[in-house]
Amino acid sequence: MKNQKEEIRKVLNENIDGGIENYKDFHIGEFIEKPNQCGCFKRNEEWYIYQTDEKNYCTFCGPFSQKGIVYACTMILPVTINSKVYRFTETEFNVYLHNHFHSFEEIDKNIKK
Repeated sequence: MKNQKEEIRKVLNENIDGGIENYKDFHIGEFIEKPNQCGCFKRNEEWYIYQTDEKNYCTFCGPFSQKGIVYACTMILPVTINSKVYRFTETEFNVYLHNHFHSFEEIDKNIKK
């Protein structure tokens, strides 16, 4: 089975003209604490997206499933995926709307296993 990070990269590459490499400020599988960065990463076995503004103020959103994180990535990239496989469940849609955090501590406090 493919590594989850590579599966995300593969699906995004299939849907982005020129590939994900054209988006140097987008990171898959890691959190980069620098201004104007975004991407997705795994924390406590759950996937999250993040966006950091020019003042290094970061917002995290999640958790998402493997398929949900692909769709969440398309929400912060100028990409449309025309697939019924990569969509939010109703629960994930609510997560996308309401689960916003500003630190790892806030994620850990609010997302209980």
